[in-house]
Amino acid sequence: MTSSMIQQELVKLLLGAKKAFSQGRDMCNQANIHQQSAEKYIETIEKLHPKLVFVDNHIVVQLHVLDKMREYLESQTEACKNRIKDRESKLQSLTIELTTIFQLLKNCVIDKDILKVNAERGGTQNEVTLFDYISDQEIIELQRQADDEIGEIETIHNSLQNQTRNLSSVIQELQLARENALSISLGESISGFANEKIQLQEEESLKMADILTSLMKHYDQVQEATRISQLGPEGCEQLDITVLKTDDDHLPNITEELKIGLDVVISISEEIYDRMQVYLHVKDELIKVLNQLEHFGTGGQADTMYDKLVTTELDIKEREDDLDEFFDQLKSLAEWYRCYASSYNFLLLEIDRRKRSQEKQEALKTDLLKSFETAYNDELQERRSWSAQHGQYLPEALCPFINDAPSVLTVELQSDPSARLPDLSRSSVDKASFVRDS
Repeated sequence: MTSSMIQQELVKLLLGAKKAFSQGRDMCNQANIHQQSAEKYIETIEKLHPKLVFVDNHIVVQLHVLDKMREYLESQTEACKNRIKDRESKLQSLTIELTTIFQLLKNCVIDKDILKVNAERGGTQNEVTLFDYISDQEIIELQRQADDEIGEIETIHNSLQNQTRNLSSVIQELQLARENALSISLGESISGFANEKIQLQEEESLKMADILTSLMKHYDQVQEATRISQLGPEGCEQLDITVLKTDDDHLPNITEELKIGLDVVISISEEIYDRMQVYLHVKDELIKVLNQLEHFGTGGQADTMYDKLVTTELDIKEREDDLDEFFDQLKSLAEWYRCYASSYNFLLLEIDRRKRSQEKQEALKTDLLKSFETAYNDELQERRSWSAQHGQYLPEALCPFINDAPSVLTVELQSDPSARLPDLSRSSVDKASFVRDS
């Protein structure tokens, strides 16, 4: 090969070596830039990770607090439901008791002669049973008021149910928002991921640096050969460019290898960038959840719910106190009407006792009048005998009083002339006696 041909070949080799070196250097510079960017991405991730863990833990704590509040609301709702059942049961029991007593009073027909005596005394004649002498309006009004109070507690119970459902819905929405925000697990070690990716990049960068060094060495060798060829034919005769040509043949493969290495570095950098973007997105989404919690919390719906709950508990207590008072009145009336029914039997027995007492008095009066009449007749006979024996001899002016009639003893019962006791039927008295003794 002539010196001219060698020189031309060297120029070609020089241009190829320079181009390959320039491309390699550019790719290494790009790899370095991407590696530096990746390190910044990793730094951003490492700064974000503990902050995200803190924010997420805070959200978890707040959700736990809301869940406890929901559990308390549920317990209060259930307690309110049980209170309603208890009060409804009491009202039903009292209603049944009063209905039974009223039926007893309706079934208790008043003795006919009592009604007759009452009519004689100017009383009304509309009453037939014990129930006719009372008014159940007070009972009905108390039952209505008690039922209204239970209705108010049921309204409160419905309000508690709605609050519980609303709070459960809010908690579910916030939990779902948190789960959606956590597109990555914050429990994973970020250092392991970072070290692995940075190490891979460094390994690829070192390989690329070694390749660039070999390209630079090849370029230097071609430059040196070109310089020697320019010394003249003698210099060209000393050159063997076979190795240089062989190296030149491998330049496309070497350049491709650099490109593959750069792609790896870029891919890793993009992967780290994507991971950073995920972390930034998680941060934005968690902040949204946190803002929702703060909006719901202090000064928001949570405070409103708490205030309503406090008011509700006081309202329930007030309603229960009113109900207890109504129930006490109903119990008192039930006891009074029960005693009323019982006292009627004792009324019959008392009438019977007084009737027998009157009969005893009449018998005693008859006996006394008979003894008084006998005593009077005896005295009258004694006086007549005395007058026949001595009175005819005495001047009337001497003892005008001696002819006075003897005193007459009488018995008078002090009672209202219009008053009379009913003549009770024997069955009424016997029934009253049976009830008393049973």
